[in-house]
Amino acid sequence: MRTKLNSRIYLIAMGIGVAAFISSCAKEGPAGADGTPGVDGDEVCMECHNVAKKAEVTEQWASSAHGIGEVAMSRGGGKSCGMCHSDEGFRETQHTKKDTLRADIGLPQPIQCQTCHDFHTSLDFENERNYALRTMMPVDLYMYRAADPNAAAVTVDLGDESNLCANCHQPRTTAPPLTGVDSFKVTSTHYGPHHGPHVTSLRGFGAYEVAGSATYPVSGEGSTHATSATCVTCHMHEGEHTWEPSLEACNSADCHDGGLTSVTDNSRQQTFKTLMATLESKLTAAGLLLDGHPNPGTYPTAQVGALYNYEWLVDDRSNGVHNFPYLEAMLNNSIAVFP
Repeated sequence: MRTKLNSRIYLIAMGIGVAAFISSCAKEGPAGADGTPGVDGDEVCMECHNVAKKAEVTEQWASSAHGIGEVAMSRGGGKSCGMCHSDEGFRETQHTKKDTLRADIGLPQPIQCQTCHDFHTSLDFENERNYALRTMMPVDLYMYRAADPNAAAVTVDLGDESNLCANCHQPRTTAPPLTGVDSFKVTSTHYGPHHGPHVTSLRGFGAYEVAGSATYPVSGEGSTHATSATCVTCHMHEGEHTWEPSLEACNSADCHDGGLTSVTDNSRQQTFKTLMATLESKLTAAGLLLDGHPNPGTYPTAQVGALYNYEWLVDDRSNGVHNFPYLEAMLNNSIAVFP
């Protein structure tokens, strides 16, 4: 007992001695001049992280196709679809860098805040675009990787936050070969590039570029939208989270400068709709469309290419706006395939 007690007294004494030693070393120096008060760190954070801002963004998101959740519930649980159709699937594949999920998802959740936003990697907001986005890296297009895993990657780099969008808003299958094959088999009523050809529309490549009277522009040079606009420019004006194209954004001084009255019904779009109806009627008459869906069967390759383009343009949903020169050439040359 005496030994333990003496040890404790010794340790306490040592502790007091160490504290005194540290205190003796930490003597104050001469007082310095007061500096300029800095900005409260909370003020910077609160520009985005506040109740009013969150409520505004949440309301916009809830009315969007991403927020409604219909796509997640219909396709988000599948191993091959969940990558883009569910919150969990997108986050998993961004982590694993794979194209499919490890397993099906029992109750997939819609695209939501944490799908696109992660933790901040930098707080240098003056010099770096950073909304804590999960990725802004260039995108290796799935359609080419799936067609030939050994082929060189075909990459799209929109140069800003729009690269996040490009991960999912891209085609999943390639068009039929332009040469060397006289006939081509349509195996599914879902034949086509899938529902997200927006990034390749914008950049102007990847469709069935059958020769015709209309000339295809050089990739990336077809229009101002192809060279100067991105997903964020038009679909997220001032942080908008419905992702609907904004007339205000289009009419800015840098773009149409007040010249548009609509983003969905201008005259060029109306002409595009008329031509789409013409292509639809020709595909239906030739048997490639049945009740508005691709009709499985074997057809001349050029006609299947026209069907691929039709499905591309239906799913693009811009009536040409994403890249008028390229998409109009696709459409007119596809119509010309048929007698």
